[in-house]
Amino acid sequence: MKSTLLFDIVKVHNNKMGGFNMYISNWTVRLAPGTAAEVIEVSEAAAKLWEKHGANECHLLDLQGSDVGCMSFIAQFDNAEAYGKSADSIEADPDFQAVMDKANAIDGDWVRHNLARRIF
Repeated sequence: MKSTLLFDIVKVHNNKMGGFNMYISNWTVRLAPGTAAEVIEVSEAAAKLWEKHGANECHLLDLQGSDVGCMSFIAQFDNAEAYGKSADSIEADPDFQAVMDKANAIDGDWVRHNLARRIF
């Protein structure tokens, strides 16, 4: 297999740290006025499904600072592989599709999705 810088970095970290032990998927949305209760309800349902499909834990965060007015849903995994397996699994779940349909019907703006890997 041809080596790339990313794979070399992963190899070094895996050897020194014994593997990555946290990977977070983070979705940020800007709420429309009056939609917080709906966002919380849908996020609770999404959290249960993500945990059913392999997330270690999920949280909904009320953001301050430059993202004031936004909420961030995070799902935490052991590593990128666990996230990938969970993402593949949850996408095939009709209950998740129903939750996403409800989420997409709520007025507001999707801001970003980030994937974060723990360094230390």
